[in-house]
Amino acid sequence: MVLLSQFFIDLNIQNIQYTVLRNYQFLPESTGGSDLDILVHQKDETKIMYLMDTYIKTNNLRLVSVINDKQCPKYCISNEYWGIQMDIFKGSVYFGEKELIPSSILFKNTHDYQGVRVLNPKEGAILAFLKELLNNKNCGKEYIIELQRQLHNQNIDPELLCQFKPEFHRYLNQHISHLNDEHQSVLYHLAKKDFKRSRFAGFKNKVGRFFYNPGYTVAFLGTDGSGKSTVINRVRPLLNEAFHKKVYYEHMRPNQFPSIARLIGKNEKLSGPITNPHDSLPSGLIGSFLRWSYYMLDYTIGYYLKIYPKKAIRSCVWIFDRYYYDYLIDPKRARINLPQWILKIGQFIIPEPDIILCLGTDAETIHNRKPELPYKEVERQVAELKSFCSSHKRAVWIDTGNSIEKSSTDALKAIIKVMAKRFESVKLNDK
Repeated sequence: MVLLSQFFIDLNIQNIQYTVLRNYQFLPESTGGSDLDILVHQKDETKIMYLMDTYIKTNNLRLVSVINDKQCPKYCISNEYWGIQMDIFKGSVYFGEKELIPSSILFKNTHDYQGVRVLNPKEGAILAFLKELLNNKNCGKEYIIELQRQLHNQNIDPELLCQFKPEFHRYLNQHISHLNDEHQSVLYHLAKKDFKRSRFAGFKNKVGRFFYNPGYTVAFLGTDGSGKSTVINRVRPLLNEAFHKKVYYEHMRPNQFPSIARLIGKNEKLSGPITNPHDSLPSGLIGSFLRWSYYMLDYTIGYYLKIYPKKAIRSCVWIFDRYYYDYLIDPKRARINLPQWILKIGQFIIPEPDIILCLGTDAETIHNRKPELPYKEVERQVAELKSFCSSHKRAVWIDTGNSIEKSSTDALKAIIKVMAKRFESVKLNDK
C-alpha cells in the first residue's frame, strides 16, 4: 500500500528516531492485518505528531477513533479504501510509570528492514512477553513460543531485565524452556512489586471515554434481497484493519440473553438463509407483549452488560445485522403483534446505534433477487424503511441498486463520515 510506504519515507526524511516494535514482516507495504506499534524517541514526539497530522490531511484520511493516553495514544485512521490503527509509544514502553526495558536499550537493538527501523526479533519477543505478563498475569501460547524460538535455549541478557529484581531474572531463565501457568504466576508476583499501576492511573482519560466513546455501534437495516449481508461482508474487513480486529457482529440484538426458543429448549436454526421469514404465525396479544418485553431487556440491560463496556473504553465497532427497528418495519418476522404505539415507545427506550444504514432499492429489483415474500409486501417494507430513514437523524440511505462495489463504498463513506465527526476536534498538531 503506497499510503503506508509513504509514511515511513516521511519518517526517514524527517530524521525522526523511531522503531517499529513488532509485526513488521509485511512492511512497508502492509501491516499484514496487525496494528502498527511505533516507539518514538522523546525528542521527536512533537515531530511525529506533526507528521501524522500532515499525513492524514494530504492523503484524505480521517481519524475515526482516538484513545488519549500520555504514554501510548492510539489512533484509528481510515478512508473508504484503507484503514490502520497506530499505537505511538512516547519515549519508551511503560507499565505504570516505569519502563519495561529502557528506551536506550531498545533503540540500540534495532535494524533496518526494507527501509523501516524495527526492533530486533529477540528483544521484541522479550518485550511482548513482559507486556502481556504484566497486563494479563499470563501469556498466550504464541508469546511463549516466539520467546523460546528467539532465545534458542539461551538465557536472557541481564541488561534487558535491568528494571526487574534479580530473582525475576533468575526464575525466568531457569524455567524459560518449559514455561507453564504456574511459572507465569510466580513471575507475575515477582514483578508486580516493582511494576505497580495506580488504581487511579489514567482515571481521567477512562472517565472521559464514557462521554466520548472510542467505539461505535452500526446497525444495517434492509429487506431480504436488499444486499445487506453482502455489504456487511464487504465492509467488515476494512473496519477490522482500522480498528485492529475489534469488529464484533450480532444479529438483531445484543444477544446477552438467550433467545426465547433456546430458553424453552428448542433448537435454533441459525445457519443458512431464511427462505420464508413469515412462515411462523405471530403470537397473540399477551404472547407478543411477553416476547417484546423479554427482548427489550436484551436491548437495554443486555446492551449495558455486553456492548457498552467495550464501546465506552476501546476502539471497536459492533455491527448489528438488523436491529429493534425491524419490529416497526416487519413485525411479522419477529412474531410480534402489538400496536405501533407500543413498539414506538420501545424505540425511545433502547440505546440507539451510532450509525444506522438503511439499505434498499426499488421493490422490483429486491423481489427479483429474493422472491420469498409477495411483491406487495416487499414494496410495503421498502416504503416503510424509506420513511423511517428520512425521519431518523442517525439513519443514512444506501442505494443497493448499484454495483456491490459502489454500494459497499457508499456504506463505508457514510460510516467513516459519522465516525470522523466525533473526533474532528482532536488536534494532533498543536502548532
